[in-house]
Amino acid sequence: MKAQGYFGGTFDPIHNGHLSVAQQLVDKLALENLWFLPAGSPWQRTPQASAQHRLAMVKLALSNYPSFKVDEREIHRQGFTYTIDTLKEIRAEQGNSVPLWFVIGADSFLNLTTWHDWQQLLHYTHLAVACRPNYSVTEDKLSAPLRSLLIKHYDKDPQSVAEPAGKLSIINIEESAISATAVRQCVQQHKDIQSVVPNAVYQYIHQHHLYQ
Repeated sequence: MKAQGYFGGTFDPIHNGHLSVAQQLVDKLALENLWFLPAGSPWQRTPQASAQHRLAMVKLALSNYPSFKVDEREIHRQGFTYTIDTLKEIRAEQGNSVPLWFVIGADSFLNLTTWHDWQQLLHYTHLAVACRPNYSVTEDKLSAPLRSLLIKHYDKDPQSVAEPAGKLSIINIEESAISATAVRQCVQQHKDIQSVVPNAVYQYIHQHHLYQ
């Protein structure tokens, strides 16, 4: 049974760097599908574009990628978004035997202990920690709870994982220099962004006068 992956983020806006990372994750985790999970009202940050605009841009960006899917649940959820609630829903829908991978960045992993009910995450999913070049999750960067979590749950070969949940893997990815912050700044400064976002997203941003 092939694994399903979930890639959360504000996607404010989605850009070519997100798509490059996503394809690497599909390959390195041997995923059948990678679900993009746009955040609705994340409690640790406030997106600039509305949830509906961000969702629309994600849908446009993924239209040519058969293995990329969109999960809209957090966009439609009322109130703040907590990952643990999303994972409980996904596990109930997918059943108890499908391997699930939830992807987080290395910076997010270092702050994992600030997440709501973070100790429960691995009951419902595996965690894939995406590390960019020249960045490593070393012991000196980890709090004691995270060091214990890594020692107990680490798996160096995520492609061979058959269990539905409970593993933690470090995934080295080649990350582009593109960031959503830089895209927004370029729009505000009337600089061209056509080379860093999918064409349909480029058209959408200008049509709706986003980030100006």
